[in-house]
Amino acid sequence: MELEVRHLRVLCAIADTGSISKAAATMGMSQPALAAQLRRIERMFGGRLFERGHDGAHPTALGAWLLSRSRSLLPAFDDLERSTRRFAGNSAHIRVACALTRLAGMVARSLHGLLPDAQVSLRTEESTEVIPGLLESARIELASLDEYPGHEMTAPHGTAYAHIATEPIFVGLSAQHPLSGCDEIDLTDLAPEAWAQPGVLDAAPREHFWDTCAAYGFTPRVAYGVTVDVALDLISEGRCVGLFQASGPARERIVIRPLKDSPLRFTHLLGWTEQGPMEPHSKDLVQAVTKTYWAEALRSPDYRAWLRRHKPL
Repeated sequence: MELEVRHLRVLCAIADTGSISKAAATMGMSQPALAAQLRRIERMFGGRLFERGHDGAHPTALGAWLLSRSRSLLPAFDDLERSTRRFAGNSAHIRVACALTRLAGMVARSLHGLLPDAQVSLRTEESTEVIPGLLESARIELASLDEYPGHEMTAPHGTAYAHIATEPIFVGLSAQHPLSGCDEIDLTDLAPEAWAQPGVLDAAPREHFWDTCAAYGFTPRVAYGVTVDVALDLISEGRCVGLFQASGPARERIVIRPLKDSPLRFTHLLGWTEQGPMEPHSKDLVQAVTKTYWAEALRSPDYRAWLRRHKPL
């Protein structure tokens, strides 16, 4: 087995994520496949490169030594790959990864309008945490991301981020809930409630929610870690409450209300590779996505009413 650039990328991905499973997701591999590749790399170098335990994977002395040299080499290989692709004019295929927000559809529509002849492939990622790594390694050319207060994101080397909009997070309740008639709800009044959240939730939105609840003097009782469809049924039956994007559609049998002072919020970001096919069109695309976002936002009656009372965040 000879050393290849992809082997160095594997080591850096494990070190950056602190986990073999998270590194596998970042690289689009299965966890067993990446673990097997790591074992082959370790055999090639003649020693363990990571210590694996319940708290993740940590570099050994040999691993740290190899990582420091890998990190100095990979930017040069990345630059060579991007520059060659750009020189060859390989801009017909644009790969897009999107966070699970409404911006994904807006990006797709805006991209089609801007570059109607481009071949676009788009996928949504359950975890936003893997998207920066996909951009940095040029596995995608374009991305939408969601950023939360206290967890601000910095564009990786060779990529750029642009702000699209900061959006308040609303709460959904049963139509029979005592607070459903309020124009805005104080988060403190929801302290006794059971909450529904996705079963898999990134650290940033989870910690933003818990930290905000703590600032309001309570610990949320997350009783249901479920899919969106199950959560909608539970909320409509009055068993729990849940969080919703302000720009989202109306939901049958559920009342969606703003939170007073908008303590929960997130920011839509657009990211792209600086030497990829989107760079020459980045300014126009940001403008198009922003315009589409606000046009869609004003179609949501609850968000439209909130915007009449408040300035955009």
